[in-house]
Amino acid sequence: MHEGKRGCVQMRVVSLLLFAGMLFLLRGAAFASEGGGHGGGLNWWDFFLRLGNFVILLAVLIKLLKKPIAGFFSKRHEDIQSLLAELETKRREAEKKSAEYKAKLTALEDETKKIVSELIAEGEAEKAKIIAAAHAQAEYLKQQAQIAIQQEIKAAKESLRGEIAELSVAEAEKILREKLFADDQERLIREFMTKAVEAK
Repeated sequence: MHEGKRGCVQMRVVSLLLFAGMLFLLRGAAFASEGGGHGGGLNWWDFFLRLGNFVILLAVLIKLLKKPIAGFFSKRHEDIQSLLAELETKRREAEKKSAEYKAKLTALEDETKKIVSELIAEGEAEKAKIIAAAHAQAEYLKQQAQIAIQQEIKAAKESLRGEIAELSVAEAEKILREKLFADDQERLIREFMTKAVEAK
């Protein structure tokens, strides 16, 4: 960085010296054209001396400043090449990171899809379990209701049979009382007793 500043300063010095040399040469040419204070013509000898001085000064300046100027431009070229290489490296790194992030994003999207599909599958399985449990519970309740209905029907039938039997007996007694005479009653009782004894 300091060399770059030093190169700029050297370039300014060279430019200033060249400008001064040109002014000196032009002044000498103007002075020579005026006659240099002598009679009326151009003093060519003075002009060539001044031109020679300028060329020598220019040669000395070139000799002295050739390496610094070449070094400045070489260094500047190297700095630019280094900067370009660094920028290229950073660009490649950025592209690499971009590719990594894209890959991670793609993997994340795939993982998200996988998780969502797993959750949907789990939800469907849970739904099927709930439906199966509900069907089983409904079937159980249906069976229990049928058993309860059968028991109620059986109890109702037994109760009805008992009532029918009682009514039949009562009705039969009533009919028998109305139609049977005392001898028939005694005869029937004896026959019943005889059958009962024989059955034993």
